[in-house]
Order: sequence, then structure tokens, then C-alpha cells
Amino acid sequence: MNITYDISFSLAALIITIIVLATVIIHYSTTSIVNKRYKLFLIASIVLIALDILTVITNDNPTLIPHHLNKILNGIYFINGALVGFLFLSYSVSVAYPNETKARKRIFYLINNSLLVIFIISMIVNHFVDIYFYYDDNLIYSKGPLYLLVNLLTIAYVIESIIIFIIRRKNFNKKQILASTTFYIFFFITFLLQLFVFPKVLLSDFGISLGCLIILFSIETPDYVNLVKTLKELEELKASLEEQVQERTNELANEKQSYKDLTSETLTSLAHVIDAKDHYTNGHSFRVAAYACALASRLGFVNQDLEQLYFAGLVHDVGKIGISETIIRKPAKLSEQEYEIIKSHTTLGGDILKGIKKFKIFEDVARFHHERYDGLGYPKKLKGEEIPYVARIVAVCDSFDAMTSDRSYRKALSDDQALKELFAGKGTQFDPYIVDEFIKLYYSFEDSIRNHIDELVENVTGGK
Repeated sequence: MNITYDISFSLAALIITIIVLATVIIHYSTTSIVNKRYKLFLIASIVLIALDILTVITNDNPTLIPHHLNKILNGIYFINGALVGFLFLSYSVSVAYPNETKARKRIFYLINNSLLVIFIISMIVNHFVDIYFYYDDNLIYSKGPLYLLVNLLTIAYVIESIIIFIIRRKNFNKKQILASTTFYIFFFITFLLQLFVFPKVLLSDFGISLGCLIILFSIETPDYVNLVKTLKELEELKASLEEQVQERTNELANEKQSYKDLTSETLTSLAHVIDAKDHYTNGHSFRVAAYACALASRLGFVNQDLEQLYFAGLVHDVGKIGISETIIRKPAKLSEQEYEIIKSHTTLGGDILKGIKKFKIFEDVARFHHERYDGLGYPKKLKGEEIPYVARIVAVCDSFDAMTSDRSYRKALSDDQALKELFAGKGTQFDPYIVDEFIKLYYSFEDSIRNHIDELVENVTGGK
């Protein structure tokens, strides 16, 4: 049998590529689109190498098969060469564009498939017109006028994959970059060597097979694919859990706000009931709460502590509910017995609120806001820092509002007079530091602090 080409490299290439394909089928069978396209590329490469060997034999021995069948066989070989280039391009695209939109994929495949179809049509035309290759009268394989274009589409696909590789190299990992670069080098070097240096040696097949072998070491193993799949599932689970947590957090926040609103509305209603006991003190509880809130903010209270102090201020006189209105509204000086009854509102208020164990501040303020810094107050005659801090704050605010409000037995003092009384009571009736801070708070406004009640509590109550 006469063979003018050296097919030893092609035989070696065929064996190498078949081994690579078997390895992929046995050990790398996964759902990865990259691996699937690489597998198709391997199959097409094996067919290409086999066809290359077969056409060399049939061309050199034209009597083996009819020449028109041999011409078809050669046409299929060149078509398969273009298909190999297209499948390698598809493999490169799957790596470079892992999350490509379907619309852009359709455009890519429409263009490149169209070129492949045109090439197939031109190869059919060649069967009748001999533009690429033909057999002369002696059945010798001969080159047509466009023979140099017969591998153009294959090369164009490889060049396109190189361009994509360069543009999207950030999506290739180190192994994929090394494998792709090596494949391009082997492909072009062996192709050019066969074309210009060793025209009788089939080197291009060997370059393709070596490229296939190098790429094998860069494709995703089943374990890696499973790991990526697991990580993706965990990410989706995390996102789902985060969504559920956020939903539950929003629900809890809404419930918390509902409870807060209910608490505010309940305590506000209670404050209205307390103040209604005496029309002279109407609004007293709200003003004391507002002053206490603003003063505590200056003293470093924040968030819940500030909010709780505000509510405690609203109900600091809740014990007066149990005091007769006759005594509360008495226009003359109280008798000693009546004064003792009035004083009992602190104990009564503390007892009413001590059941709210979560907010001990309510009881402390109601029970101890009439204690004096010098220990001469009531009901427990606590002294100095024995008095709860919140009660000392409310004591100053309560006294200021009481002095600047009309009472049944006297007219209101001016703000200046009330401030002087507070200053005079430093260290005896009131905590000196708290008095100083209240005075600073007062003078932070250009006019009377009594004109800024809503503003004082806006951050705590949301303007309610």
C-alpha cells in the first residue's frame, strides 16, 4: 500500500485523544457545561484525526474506493475540521461567559452556525465545481483555485476563541489560562510546520491531541463540580434563610412597634386621667415627662432608657388616683392630716407600678420623686445617691413645672423665679449636678422651655 504522508504522528495523536476521551467519560462525567463541550470537542477531534489518516490512505490508493466517494470523504474531513474549531470555540465561550444571557448566546450561535452552514454548502458545491480540491484524470488528489481557503473557517474559529480568551481572561482560572495558551501554541506551531516545513508529515493532528491532553488537566473534576454545586445550594439556602430572617425581623419589629404604640397610648391615657384629677395641673404629667426626657438626654441617656424615663414621667403621679379630689383641689392650706394623705401618693403610686417588673424605673420614679437630696424627703427619707438617679431627675423637673403652674392655693411663679428656687435647693432638696444641667437645658432655648414640649420628646415619641 502506497502512502506518501507520514501518518505515525497522527496514529499517536489518535491513541492519545482516545485515551483522553475515555478518561473524561469514566472519571469526569458531570453536568458541567464546560466539561460537556470539552467532551464533544474530543469526539470531533478523534473523528478528524481518523478521517485525516483515512483520506491520506484513500488519496494515495485511489483504487480502494470510488473516487466520488473519496471526494465526499475528503469533504467530510474538512467540514469536521471546521466543526472541531467551532466546538473548541464553544468550550472557550462556556468558560469565558458562565452567566451569559440567552439572548446573547442565540446571537453567538446564529452567527457561527451560519458560517458553518455556509462552509458545508460550499463543500457540497465543491463536489460539482472543484473550487477547493478535485481528482484529475489519473485520480490524483489535486488542489483547486480556493484550496488555501479550505481551512479558513477552522482558523477563524480558533482566532475568535483567542480574542474571547484575551477579552475575558479574568473568568479563566490559572490552569485554564495555561491550558488554553498551550493549546493555541501547539495548534499553530504544528499547523505551520506541516504547511511550510514538513508538508509530508501530519503534524497538525498531533498538535491538536497534545492540546486536548493539556486541557484535560484544567477541566472541572466531579468532586469540584459537586463542591461548586453544594456551595451554590448553600448560597441559595443562605439567601432563603436571610429572606426568612428578614421577614421575621420585620414582623417582630412591627409587633414591637405595636406593643410600643399600645404602651404609649395606655400610659398617655393614664396620664390624662391623673391630670384630670385637678384642672389646675392639666398637662403636668406630659410636661414633666418632656423635661425629664430632654434632661436625661443631656445626661447621657439613649434609646430605650430615654423612652422608659419618658413613660415613667407620664405616670409619676399615678398614686394621686387614690387621693380624694377634695384634698387635691382644696384652695386653702392643707391640714397636717391632709398633707400626710397627699404624701401617700408616692407610696400608693409605687405599689401600683411595682407589678411592672420589666420596667422598675416606673416604680422608682413614682415612689421616690419626692425624696430630698439632704434626706428630709418622703416616703423613705433617702439621702443623696441613695435616691434612684431617675427619681432625682424627675424631682427637678416636677418641682420646676409645679412652681410654674397655677395651683388652687397660689399663682404660678415666673420661670426666672422657679430657676432661682431650683438653684437655691442645690444640695438640700435637689441633686446639684442635675439642677445645673436643667438650667443649661432651659437656657438652650431663646424663650420659655414650656413652649417646646413637643420638640423635647420628638426623638422619643416620633412626634406623637
